[in-house]
Amino acid sequence: MFSGVNIVTELLKTRNKKRSKEDALIDEVKNILSSDLLKENKILGNLKFYNKSFELLDEVEINPAFVFSLQEIKNICIKHRLRFLDSQFYKDEFPYEAVLKIKDLNTSFKKDLKGFKILAQAQAFSKKEKECPCILFAPTINGNFYLIHSWGKDYKWYRKPLLFPLRTFETLILTLAVFTLIVDLSLPVELITLDRSAPYFCGYRIATYFHLLIFFSGFTAYATFAFNKNFSKSNWNDDGV
Repeated sequence: MFSGVNIVTELLKTRNKKRSKEDALIDEVKNILSSDLLKENKILGNLKFYNKSFELLDEVEINPAFVFSLQEIKNICIKHRLRFLDSQFYKDEFPYEAVLKIKDLNTSFKKDLKGFKILAQAQAFSKKEKECPCILFAPTINGNFYLIHSWGKDYKWYRKPLLFPLRTFETLILTLAVFTLIVDLSLPVELITLDRSAPYFCGYRIATYFHLLIFFSGFTAYATFAFNKNFSKSNWNDDGV
């Protein structure tokens, strides 16, 4: 019932939900323009782009099923509190399978690929985490990213809902409001007023709600600063880890 969460599967779901026919058409136009820039009579005029093409993948040549936009990757990072950083920040050794796939891409497309990215939780960039789920990407000419290899165990099913409050400031406020409401409604009338004639729903309960909201907000603010917790929306690509 509560199976693990595979980030590659989550990426595919996000892309299928968000990507429209217009997005596909824009990608096709980009591919046509990039191919046009590499025609012989235009190479000198676009020499910088031409040189860079040897370090980046051309989306015309690769499987589009594994190509993701930066926005799609960002959405996954925010939802699951992950980081998308340069591969140089990854602390552990890369799996041999990943190295072989890079070599195969270089050989097949006559490239010298550079600018690799890793999608993983912050711990993978601060210490060696053998079981940490990671995904290796290579940039494409069109500014997207090609999924090369993934490794590590799936995330627990409860990771996403557990980290929901830390996505953005808005989700934190929403969580506080709902949590406070649940606590307020669970309190018996005897605990919120000495007036024995007061009904369950009364002004005392409303006042209690706002008092509890202030208390929980203060505690949350203290915990956030004390443990240096930033919102996922602001640190998904922060290499400060």
